[in-house]
Amino acid sequence: MEHSHHQHDHHHHGHDHHHHTVTDLSTLNRAFYVGIGLNLLYTIIEFAVGFRVDSLALISDASHNLSDVASLVISLIGMKLTHRTATQLYTYGYKKASILASLINAVLLMYIVIKIFIEAFERLANPPEMVGSAIMLTAFIGVIINAVSAFLFYKGQKTDINVKGAFLHLMLDALVSVGVIISGAIVYFTGWNLADPISSFMVGIVILFSTWGLLKESVKLILDGVPHDIDKEHIQHLIEEHPMIESVHHLHIWALSSLQNALTAHIVLKECITLKEFMNIKAELKHKLSHEGITHSTFEIDTDNCHCEEEKCN
Repeated sequence: MEHSHHQHDHHHHGHDHHHHTVTDLSTLNRAFYVGIGLNLLYTIIEFAVGFRVDSLALISDASHNLSDVASLVISLIGMKLTHRTATQLYTYGYKKASILASLINAVLLMYIVIKIFIEAFERLANPPEMVGSAIMLTAFIGVIINAVSAFLFYKGQKTDINVKGAFLHLMLDALVSVGVIISGAIVYFTGWNLADPISSFMVGIVILFSTWGLLKESVKLILDGVPHDIDKEHIQHLIEEHPMIESVHHLHIWALSSLQNALTAHIVLKECITLKEFMNIKAELKHKLSHEGITHSTFEIDTDNCHCEEEKCN
């Protein structure tokens, strides 16, 4: 009776988590759609003004904004795919799509930085004449639009690397636009046109530094590395401190998606126990691990010449 009650409790606990994610998802969904709409609109305006006044800062900012739209779309596709059900061929479903999305995002950002550097370098030689006021106004709108869009993702980016990719893109864009405003102001008040390529350089460097972490983590998760918020030794200790467990080996921890982590382990038991007792141990371990951010765990028993009376050990 005790056991079934525990099982029920555990199930209820899981259900609660599930409910929580669903509400988060609808907020995230809305954030993506609003972000995509706002940024698309702004990109069009910025390109138009950039070409009219021939400002590299604006054009590079606009192409960066276009990558924002792309980045949001990629993250959105990643998120949608992650929640598709498993198929015969993709037994995990498309959970890893969200990690792939964050990797594509990081690579996109790196590519943009290189483009900005090359273009700014060419412009250092012959800075063009520009209209500072139009640049400042357009960039100011950019700061607002990007800051608002980024704010929508603020909560989700702490736990989900895919959302973090989108959030970083938007935050950096707000920053880029601030850079553009400053260079616009310098051009406007002093007529020093070099400020335009120089601000592009500085912005590029900032993007480079912020993206590096995202790129490293995405590559690690794609290669099934241990997610950064999980300490493998701590997890091993957690499993080994169970009174019935002798030792743990073949412990693997990896990310199934940008939100879910999985674990497999071989455990050696201290004494021969019945299957029912093992199921209890397993339920306890799974519950413990779920609090550590590991939602999908699989255990294999290795026995030291143990011949169980009740059932065959294998």
